[in-house]
Amino acid sequence: MELLVLIGTWTAVFFTLGLFSILYRENPWYRIAESVYLGLAVGYQVALDMKYVRDQWGGQWSSSTPMMVGFVLAILISILWYFRFTKQYFYLYRWPLAIIVGTGIGAALRTVIFAQFTSQIIAQAKLNLWVPTNWLTTMNNILIFIMVPSVVLYFWFTGSYRESAPMKIVDKIARYTMMAGFGSAFGYTILTRYSMFIGRAQFLLGVPPNPIEAQTAFIVIALIMLATMIGYDVMNKNKPATK
Repeated sequence: MELLVLIGTWTAVFFTLGLFSILYRENPWYRIAESVYLGLAVGYQVALDMKYVRDQWGGQWSSSTPMMVGFVLAILISILWYFRFTKQYFYLYRWPLAIIVGTGIGAALRTVIFAQFTSQIIAQAKLNLWVPTNWLTTMNNILIFIMVPSVVLYFWFTGSYRESAPMKIVDKIARYTMMAGFGSAFGYTILTRYSMFIGRAQFLLGVPPNPIEAQTAFIVIALIMLATMIGYDVMNKNKPATK
């Protein structure tokens, strides 16, 4: 069992450094890691999809004759996806695409209307502008009460009132609000990426609870990769140019 853990650790370090090696430039180590990762991801997803289809058949679709007919019909429609790769029968590909897009949008719109429209209006109407025991909540509720209608009015493009002095103030508040929202969203994304990088760095350095063997693997594999990439560049640099 310890040998398997050791092999797994060295393999994880190899592929981590292989993907990080793109920072030097594109190289065979990176292409190996990229190809293996994509191949495993696609293969794993295909296996999950096949298992899902099997479970659906055994779970409910095989319970009655109409359900069986519906399952077979769904499989036949899904096969039409592969006509995407033919020019002669490409039009058949549009049928499953239209079904997926149509049902997806129809199902999503209901959720969007309730979650991002109706629920927000109700929450906005229930805001308490004054919370005596918590002045931070009070400030937060006041800002929400001002910013949300300002952003909504900012995208109301028609009407001569847009040139009025109050509307110019509303537009300025809306722009500041959107910039703050976009900035915080971008900052959160960057922090998430930093968190992932820090996690991998701690793994490579063997920081507990990561296995300490990763530190040795990191040094050995990093030196090998770096030496091969630099050596390859030096050989190509010293190679005489061909006419």
